[in-house]
Amino acid sequence: MKKPPRISCTYAIVDVERGRQALAKYLREHGGLPVVIHAVLTNPYGSDDGVSIEFSADVTKIEVAK
Repeated sequence: MKKPPRISCTYAIVDVERGRQALAKYLREHGGLPVVIHAVLTNPYGSDDGVSIEFSADVTKIEVAK
């Protein structure tokens, strides 16, 4: 199997389903919440704008960072 490329990222969007209202309230009251996201990048979501390309991902696990 070919070695995957080195990548870097500065932000992501997470589509929260369960707990979304509680999370929104928590963030309003306390600010950011550090999390660890395990995901599988599946395909490009957008096109190359000369700076970045967005990619879709299937989240396999998300947990509050300790």
